Amino acid sequence: MEKSFSNYGKRRVSFAFILACALGSCVNTELLAQVVAVPNEMATIDGNSSITAPAGSGPGLRYMQIFDASQFGALSGPSVLTQLALRPDTTPGPSRTLTYRLYASTTSRSVAEMSTTFADNLGTDNTLVFDGTITQTTENLPGPGDTRQFDILYPFTTPFLYDPGAGNLLLDFQFASGTQQGASEWDAVTENPTTRGIIGGSPTARTGVVIAANVTQFTFQPPPLVTIRTSQVEVCWNSKSNQTHQVQYRSALTTNVWTSLADCIRSTNSTTCVSDPVVMGQPQRFYRVVLTNCVPQ
Repeated sequence: MEKSFSNYGKRRVSFAFILACALGSCVNTELLAQVVAVPNEMATIDGNSSITAPAGSGPGLRYMQIFDASQFGALSGPSVLTQLALRPDTTPGPSRTLTYRLYASTTSRSVAEMSTTFADNLGTDNTLVFDGTITQTTENLPGPGDTRQFDILYPFTTPFLYDPGAGNLLLDFQFASGTQQGASEWDAVTENPTTRGIIGGSPTARTGVVIAANVTQFTFQPPPLVTIRTSQVEVCWNSKSNQTHQVQYRSALTTNVWTSLADCIRSTNSTTCVSDPVVMGQPQRFYRVVLTNCVPQ
């Protein structure tokens, strides 16, 4: 595990009764991932600092980072966060094995007002999104501009629904242990108004100190699209044997024109039913059952 962290000196500075059934179209929508880098301007520009983890293993630590909601303007609304990634800096280092917990929440704290007391920053929706051990590697490949690729991955086992309209995003890393054979260094920023980081000397630290903040890439998925599909509507009513009825429908309650679905139905028991197939794109329908003296054909 990282014995210490240091800032590096880059500093370059429906369906319902009366009776109603909505028969609208069902649309299959492919859910496409959306990637957001924070700070936004660092997507193609190297940060002005670095964070370094020395070789070897050591006691755990706690690292918390806040991200201003303005950086997620590319999202169309509440979105599901499934992964974050960092990018290597001048010293990519070997693979690292980390055992940690990661929490995500929506905080009312601003970046400038981030407290060095960890608990003060947590949002009410604080959610454990990862609890386990991973091995991280990096290929140290070139990225856009003067950057490297975001390939130091932190996957989520529990996705987090984040709404930028509700507040800023907060991540709380609680590293229990870690091991690496050589030093690792990854890209970061200091004195940036969109993000800030604090660090404490154990995974349960209560307070920390301000250090550089990771340049971070987030992967979001749109919220799942829920659709209800039906193949037919079944209209049933109480009846008596030998009674005759008509089932009628119309697409709006503001018109008095009813159309016959079934001209004449003779009941044979205490409940009678008739089915109406659901056609894609067909307008909604309201149904009524009328007792008549019709003669079945």
